[in-house]
Amino acid sequence: MNYTQKSMLLKKIEFSFIFRILLFGCLTSSFVVSSQEYGLSFKSQSYILDERTGLEISPNEFVEVKGEFEVSFDLKLDFKQKENGFGYIFRIISKKNKNIDLLLSSLNTKSLILVVGDTQTVLPIDLFDINKNDWFTIKIKFFLNKNEIQFSSSNSKPVLKTVAFKSQESFKLFFGANDYQEFSSSDVPEMNIRDVKLTKNGSLFSHFPLNQCGGNTTSDVLKNTEAILKNPKWILCKHQKWNLDFSSEIDGVQLVTANEDKGLLYFVNKTSLLTYSTENQSIKKILFKNSINLTLDYRLVYNTNDHKIYCYLNEKQLLAVLDPISGEWSNESIFNVGKRKEIYTMHNSIFNKSENAIYMIGGYGQFKYFNDVYKLDLNTQEWEKRILKDRIFKPRYLAGSDILGDSIYILGGYGSSSGNQSMSPKSYFDFLVYNVKTNTFKKKFEIKKHVNHMVVANRIWINKNNKDYFALTYDKIKFEGYLKLLKGNLNSKESSYVGDSIPYKFLDVKSFSNMYFMPKSKKLVVYNSYLNKKDISEFKIHSISFPLIPISKTIVKPVFSTFLCFLIILLVVFLGVGFVLYLNKIKKSNKLKNQSTITPLIESKTILFDEEEEDTIEFSTSTKKPDYQIIFFGGFQVFDEKKVDITSKFSPLLKEMFLLIWLFTFKNNKGISSEKLIEILWFDKPTRKAQNNRSVNITKLKGLLNQIGGCNLSKETGYWKIEHEHELLKTDYFEFYKITENKKEINHKRIKRLIEIAKKGPFLSNVNVDWLEPFKEAATDKIISTLVTFADSFDVKSDPDFILKLADCILNFDSVNEEAVKFKSKAYNYKGNHSLALSTFKKFQKEYKYLYAQEYPLGFTQILDK
Repeated sequence: MNYTQKSMLLKKIEFSFIFRILLFGCLTSSFVVSSQEYGLSFKSQSYILDERTGLEISPNEFVEVKGEFEVSFDLKLDFKQKENGFGYIFRIISKKNKNIDLLLSSLNTKSLILVVGDTQTVLPIDLFDINKNDWFTIKIKFFLNKNEIQFSSSNSKPVLKTVAFKSQESFKLFFGANDYQEFSSSDVPEMNIRDVKLTKNGSLFSHFPLNQCGGNTTSDVLKNTEAILKNPKWILCKHQKWNLDFSSEIDGVQLVTANEDKGLLYFVNKTSLLTYSTENQSIKKILFKNSINLTLDYRLVYNTNDHKIYCYLNEKQLLAVLDPISGEWSNESIFNVGKRKEIYTMHNSIFNKSENAIYMIGGYGQFKYFNDVYKLDLNTQEWEKRILKDRIFKPRYLAGSDILGDSIYILGGYGSSSGNQSMSPKSYFDFLVYNVKTNTFKKKFEIKKHVNHMVVANRIWINKNNKDYFALTYDKIKFEGYLKLLKGNLNSKESSYVGDSIPYKFLDVKSFSNMYFMPKSKKLVVYNSYLNKKDISEFKIHSISFPLIPISKTIVKPVFSTFLCFLIILLVVFLGVGFVLYLNKIKKSNKLKNQSTITPLIESKTILFDEEEEDTIEFSTSTKKPDYQIIFFGGFQVFDEKKVDITSKFSPLLKEMFLLIWLFTFKNNKGISSEKLIEILWFDKPTRKAQNNRSVNITKLKGLLNQIGGCNLSKETGYWKIEHEHELLKTDYFEFYKITENKKEINHKRIKRLIEIAKKGPFLSNVNVDWLEPFKEAATDKIISTLVTFADSFDVKSDPDFILKLADCILNFDSVNEEAVKFKSKAYNYKGNHSLALSTFKKFQKEYKYLYAQEYPLGFTQILDK
């Protein structure tokens, strides 16, 4: 084979390789990359006007366009709300004040209307066929040279409209509410959007995925520009953060069970049955004819066969049945059995639908742990204590359980081999299976010791589709602790935490927690209660949307448009074939020219626009520099001396170490000891290994601080501190600290600055670790107390708009803050917006009742006069 033949063969291989790479990249980028739920949910008619959601794509300038221009986005409409669904999905406003709008007419007619100037067209989209859980793509394309726009969706035929355009136009793009000149509107439909894309002449120019949790700005993944949001409601947060849905107190012991199919929780106390709907957070109360004497050793089970609530007392083998519709009991005598030992508390209670039976496993009482298994046949109401054939199941309580087929799965717990409380009790980390048919236990595996004294909430949930399990775990030796959700699979010993944490007061049998999966709303719902010293049950309900998405997980964004990718492939193929055929005839200069033509196409990571067309369409040609180098509010973010974002260089461990040292530096001006760092960050490692890890990561952190500039890591006092020059290194935390710590020097200017800092979002909202919670709570308390103190001495009449902003800032942190509602109502009243003042107060009344299960004691006029 001569030299030319070898060269031709190599070129064939090279172009074949390039072609495959490009084809793979284009095909993969053209698909929807993830089935994860993300996007922006809009607060609509059920919210007062000031709280509705808006998104402005180009806040600082118009989008300049010539030729062809397309706006596309994914849309999901929600028809379950009963309020009027009328509102603007988007408004495109030209520089000459021409408007192109997409509206949802109403929930009754369920039609989309395209408005161009003064004309409107009902679009041929049958929204009755669109399931509320389905996303569909909307596209509107401008043909400026043809004076046409084309509207299309993924489930309809295109609609073409004639519009008078110039060869070059400028537009602004709004979704939902906006306050732009005479086009301002607060009519917002119940909708969700994601993946807003702008395309010029077939080339993807801007892409806002809206795949974040938290923040009032969102980034274009192709350019360094930001869109701004008003009152955002991020879908991703529903899948990453527990939401407190309800909180209240009740006199005496309260028991709980659930009808998961209908999304109902049932609470039984000594006087009544409360039925709580997880769909709309409403409570229905039915009073009992006679009060009952409840203690902690009673347990409730909902029977999905006859739809009744069963209350039993294992120790005395007694059973009563409650009708959840009428509130009538059968066999109320079980509540009058007198004194007893109160054993088998905190046992695992499992309803087996196929047998119509309740299984009771383990428990605690009289300084003993139990490994007994009982079966209660609800058909015959006969009790059976099952004699175990093995000793695999050790005596315990505080374990989690669920049933799948004939197998009851049991995770963890706390107990001892002998059952004696004084004989080396410990936490268990085993995953056991109890077969109800063979009456045998089997050990599947042991999970990782995430916490040394880990115990599990009473119910775990197993996903029947993929055998994933979810278990609420907490630390047995902490009173002010947290419930954390552990995820694993029945076929693997690996497990990890997902979502953030739920505050939990734990005091042995005085506390109870349970978890339910509500298939209708696709939510995990957690109930937890604590019976305090005054014999009052404090209880809370939290929820999180399923599937859960790990906070660290990112969603891949497409870079190339499909159309552009195939153009590139065709170009490369054409050049490649021509190059191979005429290799010997092409001069060296031509060959270099071809290579220079091909190289940018291959090496470019994102093709935004050609150089000669760069000025024809843009949001901003300048890069906005951050106000601060280190940002704490609205999510942790770090910039180096050149204002380049280096947040990604902080691994989760380095981020946590930095925050520990930084916050302890401000907390006591002393810093944090090496021992404390190890206790928090490497509690699960041997001393030598922990010390080695600390040294390695301290070195890494010093390197990152050098990149930031204006600060250094010090240990001169024996404690780790971060010393920094406040004039050189700007941080929002230091400014927040100065304003809130020195309340004697509070003035209007400083409060405005504090509001600017706080409105970005909660303190370190994207960092979720147990030790950080007190710092988050302290930051929230300081913001609220500082703002309230200032507002108390401020004349509302002098600047009611300022007070509205101040009140909204407080309510972002505490939705039922009485002072903030008072300020906001007064401000609206002074502005003459009496209906807004009243609706603000009524919304507060409603939330107050939900949270405290009682009416707010003051009326509207009393609030204004107070």
